[in-house]
Amino acid sequence: MDTGIGRLLLYQSVLIAAVSALFLVIYSPFAAGSCGFGGGLAAVNALLVARCARRDARAPERTPQQSLAAVFLCVAQRFLVVTLLFAFGLGVLKLKPLALLAGFIAGQLVMVIIGTQQLKQK
Repeated sequence: MDTGIGRLLLYQSVLIAAVSALFLVIYSPFAAGSCGFGGGLAAVNALLVARCARRDARAPERTPQQSLAAVFLCVAQRFLVVTLLFAFGLGVLKLKPLALLAGFIAGQLVMVIIGTQQLKQK
């Protein structure tokens, strides 16, 4: 696994564990589990981003139109997978919506912070 995505997943896990612990203290173990599931959704999203980036790096001979189509397909795939997992968590598993969303936001926040730091370095 790439060190960048490994570091991202580690930071996501730490922040999601902290937010889940907060939900455990304030609400219930079920809410903490819901938060963890939301963080898992953010981790799946990060892994899909990494997969798409790795695939794009392997295809340098693409035309601009092909690159745009690949980016569009990647975004559509991520949207569909995350939406289906949200629906599964809320509909089938009956998870707590606030906790689920808090876990997802915490995981996404790590992606934003790491991405911002990488842009500043370049």
